[in-house]
Amino acid sequence: MKRILFSVTVVVSLFCVIPGICAQQAVLQEMNGTVEIKQAGSASWEPAVQGQRIAVDTVISTGFKSTALIRLGNSLLTVRPLTRLSVTEISDRAGTETIAVSLQNGRMRTDANPPAGSKQSFNVHTPSATASTRGTVFEIGVYELWVMEGAIAYEGTTGGIVVIEAGRYSYVNERTGRAAPPEETLMAALDPALPLGADLLYSFQGASAYSRTEVELSAIADYQ
Repeated sequence: MKRILFSVTVVVSLFCVIPGICAQQAVLQEMNGTVEIKQAGSASWEPAVQGQRIAVDTVISTGFKSTALIRLGNSLLTVRPLTRLSVTEISDRAGTETIAVSLQNGRMRTDANPPAGSKQSFNVHTPSATASTRGTVFEIGVYELWVMEGAIAYEGTTGGIVVIEAGRYSYVNERTGRAAPPEETLMAALDPALPLGADLLYSFQGASAYSRTEVELSAIADYQ
């Protein structure tokens, strides 16, 4: 019996030193408020635990005024309040880190920071659009996208791919399914900053009416 166990250990170790065989890890690095997870294939939710590993296809859900910070390989994923998402792929093959996230509702921020000399492919899929990048910082919702650093290839369910660069944003028209090109959203970049204290919810300025509505709702809830 001991010989069999030793043989299994050797095989696993060999696989882990071969580039591209061992998958990268998703770890719940920090959390605040109510954060729940639903394991792949399970119908029940359970409280998340800070520091736990998140398996592929595990659904993560944040409650009102709740956030989660997930380490995805060399990237950080900030899950905003009232958001539900799952990591559908995280791997490293031939020096290219590949990450894919499915955002069902809500909003999240991605800080993709691959090490010098390495490559990364980061894709976010929502019910209305797909955002693809190779190393950048951006915030994405089901129908909207803000880019803080780098550039994003953004595509709705119809139309074509538009490239959104740093300091700009785009959205998907709910009726047509088309992603708005940068020239259509030029005036939106001149929106005033969010009200004082709104950065507790979002860490960027020039947000759309969606975020303003959420801030107002939050204020009403606090008052009551």
